[in-house]
Amino acid sequence: MNERLLQFIWKFQYFNQCSLTTASCEDLVIISPGSINNDQGPDFSSARIKINGQEWSGSIELHVNSSDWLLHKHDDDINYRQVILHVVWKDDGSPIDIPLLELEPRVPSHLLDTYLRWMNLGEDIPCSKSIRLMEPNRLYSWLDWLSYRRLVRKSTFILDKVKALNMNWEQAFWQSMARSFGHRVNADSFERIAASIPVNTLIRHGNSIVQMEALLLGQAGLLQPSGTDQYPKMLYREFSFLKKKYNLPQLHEPVYFLRMRPINFPTIRLAQLAAVFYENGNLFAKVSNAVSLEDIYNLLRVCANDYWHYRYRFDEPSPFKEKRTGQGLIDIVLINTVIPFLYAYYTQQSMDEKADHYASLLMHISAEQNSVVYSFTRDGIKTRHASDTQALKECKRFYCEEFQCLKCGIGRYLLKHLNSQGQLK
Repeated sequence: MNERLLQFIWKFQYFNQCSLTTASCEDLVIISPGSINNDQGPDFSSARIKINGQEWSGSIELHVNSSDWLLHKHDDDINYRQVILHVVWKDDGSPIDIPLLELEPRVPSHLLDTYLRWMNLGEDIPCSKSIRLMEPNRLYSWLDWLSYRRLVRKSTFILDKVKALNMNWEQAFWQSMARSFGHRVNADSFERIAASIPVNTLIRHGNSIVQMEALLLGQAGLLQPSGTDQYPKMLYREFSFLKKKYNLPQLHEPVYFLRMRPINFPTIRLAQLAAVFYENGNLFAKVSNAVSLEDIYNLLRVCANDYWHYRYRFDEPSPFKEKRTGQGLIDIVLINTVIPFLYAYYTQQSMDEKADHYASLLMHISAEQNSVVYSFTRDGIKTRHASDTQALKECKRFYCEEFQCLKCGIGRYLLKHLNSQGQLK
């Protein structure tokens, strides 16, 4: 037993409350367990109880052992003068003049067994063996809340970034777009490339796809004066001129090709990113005025320069294949950049109805397919759309990995409803 689990048991009243009595055999009725206190002082505040018919309001202090009260020197602490009930797991005979409730005899043993099993399984999702038993309505209600929390968290990060860029939404959006195009392996590198090229510089050369590619591929360190193809040699010359003209910084972080499908090669993704801004110019302005999800898709459906239809890398011919931005890539960009930015922007503008509209678009995008989502779906969770998969990522990061089962909607439900055989009661 630990105090975190004891707080969970008390907060949700997961113990037998029939014929409650204090350690001194006084009748006890719990009207309200109170609100958890995250500051200095007793564990719960604003609690209400009845002892022998007399109602009391005040604080509740919890300990594993009753002797912990004196061990923690609460008897000399003014913050504990308002405690009306001392709730303990085990009464080991500490003599203090405060009503005491012992919970050990009243808590189902299978609740403790389940919790300890989760803590010791070593699984990436502690409740993986039982999660399929989660009641669907409660599950999806929890996922909806997690998805909203994740969007708010991203929005806060975006607003901080925009403020750091002197409220330049276009620049912040450009850097985030580049990060999304870099996906997992090259995300950091792509974001640094975008940060090294002011979006206004990119827009200034928006009438030349060659110059836009030269800027991006050059800053990525992918252009060389030698080679067999004429196109990369031309890009190199363009980049050499532009680098000097705009005094672009030298970047030292490489981009990577290893262990990825050719369509995800940094050459292709940077060429497609150049095409997005070549087609749209002030992209954030256009995206923020889009009415529907299809409008946004149309802005992001582009085709890389013709050279890339026959290449994945410079000087390495390949069979013809148009290098269009596919549905999967666009969905990633929508989920990770477009929707969070629109939500942040309209929240900052106090246009909550519009912010909620863009947040709801996650429910119209297909569920993501990745290792985190798979770790839940293999255990029986059915995902409906991208809002669910974003929620599962949030759950994994802030609950499963931190072993915060007692704060998780899934964990709380299962601990309350599973019997000793691991089945729903």
